[in-house]
Amino acid sequence: MAIERVFLPVDRPALPQVIEHLIERYQRDDQLNLASTIAVLPGRRAGRRLLELLVEACEERNLLLSPPEIDTVGLLPDRLYTPQRPFANELTQDLAWARALRSISPDKLQPAIPVAPSKDDDDRWLELGQVFRRQHAELAGDGLDFRDVARRGPELEDFDETARWRAMAEAQDAYHRLLDSVGLWDLQTARLVAIDKRKCQTDKDVLLIGAVDMNVATRSMLDQVADQVTAFIFAPPEWSERFDEHGCLRTETWDTSPIEIDMNRVRVVGGPGEQAESVLRIIASYDGRYRADEITIGVPDDRIVPDITRMLDLRELPSRWGPGKTLSETGPHTLLSAVADYSGRQHFRDFAALVRHPDIGRWLAQHSVHGDCIHGDWLAELDKYQAEHLPYRLTGRWLGPASASQNVRLVFDAIQQLIAPLTASHKPLAEWGDLIISLLTEVFGWRELDRSLAQDRGTLAACEAMRDAISAHLAISSALAPTVSASRAMRWTLEQTAGQPIPPPAEADAIELLGWLELPLDDAPAVIITSLNEGFIPESVDSDLFLPNRLRSRLGLLDNLRRYARDAYALSVLSAARDDCHIIVARRNHEGDPLVPSRLLFAADRRTIAERARLLFATTSDKPAPLVEPTRPSEAAADGLAVPQPFDLAEPIERMSVTSFRDYIACPYRFYLRHVLRLRPLDDHADELDGAAFGSLAHEILHRFGERPERESTDAEQIRQTLYRLLNQTVAKQYGRDAMAVIHVQVEQLRMRLDAFAEKQAEWASAGWRIEFTEVPTNDHQHAELVVDGEAMPLTGRIDRIDVNRSTGQRVVFDYKTSDAARRPRDAHQKRGEWIDLQLPLYRHLVRTLEIDGPVEFGYILLPKDTSRIEYCLAKWTDEELAEADTIAADVVRAVRQTRFWPPTDPPPAFSEDFAYICQDNVL
Repeated sequence: MAIERVFLPVDRPALPQVIEHLIERYQRDDQLNLASTIAVLPGRRAGRRLLELLVEACEERNLLLSPPEIDTVGLLPDRLYTPQRPFANELTQDLAWARALRSISPDKLQPAIPVAPSKDDDDRWLELGQVFRRQHAELAGDGLDFRDVARRGPELEDFDETARWRAMAEAQDAYHRLLDSVGLWDLQTARLVAIDKRKCQTDKDVLLIGAVDMNVATRSMLDQVADQVTAFIFAPPEWSERFDEHGCLRTETWDTSPIEIDMNRVRVVGGPGEQAESVLRIIASYDGRYRADEITIGVPDDRIVPDITRMLDLRELPSRWGPGKTLSETGPHTLLSAVADYSGRQHFRDFAALVRHPDIGRWLAQHSVHGDCIHGDWLAELDKYQAEHLPYRLTGRWLGPASASQNVRLVFDAIQQLIAPLTASHKPLAEWGDLIISLLTEVFGWRELDRSLAQDRGTLAACEAMRDAISAHLAISSALAPTVSASRAMRWTLEQTAGQPIPPPAEADAIELLGWLELPLDDAPAVIITSLNEGFIPESVDSDLFLPNRLRSRLGLLDNLRRYARDAYALSVLSAARDDCHIIVARRNHEGDPLVPSRLLFAADRRTIAERARLLFATTSDKPAPLVEPTRPSEAAADGLAVPQPFDLAEPIERMSVTSFRDYIACPYRFYLRHVLRLRPLDDHADELDGAAFGSLAHEILHRFGERPERESTDAEQIRQTLYRLLNQTVAKQYGRDAMAVIHVQVEQLRMRLDAFAEKQAEWASAGWRIEFTEVPTNDHQHAELVVDGEAMPLTGRIDRIDVNRSTGQRVVFDYKTSDAARRPRDAHQKRGEWIDLQLPLYRHLVRTLEIDGPVEFGYILLPKDTSRIEYCLAKWTDEELAEADTIAADVVRAVRQTRFWPPTDPPPAFSEDFAYICQDNVL
């Protein structure tokens, strides 16, 4: 007996029509008994919606409902036969595949795996096992195995992979033998055996609802229970030739079928932001005809979901993204991932990520209550430690004074104690389960969780999923269970649970956002389809390592033609079933790359194709008025986007550093942020010595050199060896033995600069010059002042070095410059004749506090990346230019005294990235 096909007209939604049929067929008196049925739908969301509509229909008719069992197409086969053995779970399959591949000699395996991993590379073998398992599962779904591909592949011209598939078939045989030896069944193979032995049966009616794309194995199983199967097909009877006896699409008929589209409801826009705006405009055009729950937004490209939800939130329109979040986004999942990283590598970066995890922060606060008291801003302390010492890993050997890292040490000890059970050597996989659960219990067990709260619901779902995954580890046969590290055991637990969804709770007044494949069975009267672009709809897969599209077509697997048919059917139904079906086509994706309209929009006769092409590819410079009026800076405060204005100063500024004048000239507001509020960037992102740290290291070595007797040497080699010793000592003290590898590279780069400097210093000393002072003035000296309008402004600063010539008494004030570019003093201080930096001219005032008599010159000792450009470079300013610099300095002092710090300079000056977010730099 053939499967009964029931065609449902497309002038109204499918699921309500299905329910009418079910009531007509299964109602008995005041009962609707569907307990003897299995409702099979393409996705979980459609199943949930079917049940909701059934409940509503029964309430309206005062019927007592016995609901059906509801399954997805993918799970249906396992309801149609009785397995004779327990199934191998997915991880067991992966391990069995990896073991099977290892058991084959490299020569026999070579056609399939040209370069096999080493025998002890467990991770790589497992990755290969996962690849083979996926190929095996897809082929078995359509009734094939690797040997079938080896046999049928040569039917294609130029097919040259027969040897490869034969080698894979040998691995497949070994895989089956391995599962047999431990008394397990492979899920996909068990289905094929049930089909072959005609063991498929059920005592329930099978209701296929919108299941238009099923694989060969599922269809073969349904054939054996055909008299109990009804296929509800959402299509008019005149489309019947486009569907086979199972209610599935005949792909060849859809390739030439036209798709009716109202082009007046098609909009072509720019990128993701414009798509979101267009969605809001379309909703506004409904003018209140639909409730929120009567509007559905189709999202083939889920990357634009945040853009759409933000736009809806802006207008206070609640929305619900159907798939919701996945477990990989929950606290327990991200925590276990951070622990796996840190316990496996002990890197500082992993430690910093772990202690920043919110749940670890809560646990540390709780730990502090019951143990050592961790107080203060220990995260800032951690960032400072990282910035100063750039450790590659933390080993308990601390650098710098103990007081500077006191709280970090307490945090480190607490974390080490927490993960100590997970730092042991390799163990059988099953033995790690209790330790992982103990870790989660320690961090989360003290908290009261409420399933009604979204965050707590995710936490509970993740912990339960991990518990189930660990239970699956315990079920793995000892013959297959590997010995692994804790990090690997945690990784496998995470991989098994990462993709599991956490659907958000139903909201009666929310606009639903759904993926493309869920749209045909949605019953909302208004639908907006976004991203109807090639690559999204229809999806095409043209490159596949094992099964390219031509081979897929020959074998009857899911290929591009079948994908096209599936998507053409979906668009045909969506367009025909609703008066309000709007389509949005984008010109650009998130990366700004160009997009083209979907080929489905051109499924028409030639004349219609031309008309649609003219509309879809029309160039336009028209930009719609913004939905949200741009705000002036003073109006933006409500959105938190305003640049904060300076506060009134509680006390006047009593001193200025000579380098701060440059900052004021560049931008008064950024001067205020840096020198008045004393804001500084602090993070743990540094993975090398930045320019400032590199310069500080060089300055420290040269300062110490200036205090040693060798400073007067004219022997370049003696100077060089002294600098080398100072470099080695400073690096050992500052960065220790656990510094990042890049630090050692940069140290050698600095050594090269010091090597060239030694030659120049020897020449300079030979000319009669000696180092008289370094790092002056000190606190022992009188403070320098700049008198402005009769009132002194104290100046602060440190001169790197002052040299005196033994013969002439001439002195030179030097500043070391280690930037890669060798900028001479005039270039650094003046731009097109205007003063932009006053450092060296203001040094004149610092020198006076040292009671130095006689002429003084100023200059740089340049130590650039190009060592051939290392030189002692003197500034040659006239007295008039220096007087002008003092005038500029006086103007700055007056402005600072008058607290003139507004507005920010725009465009932002160079090297002002530290305050880019505060100043909203480059924000339109």
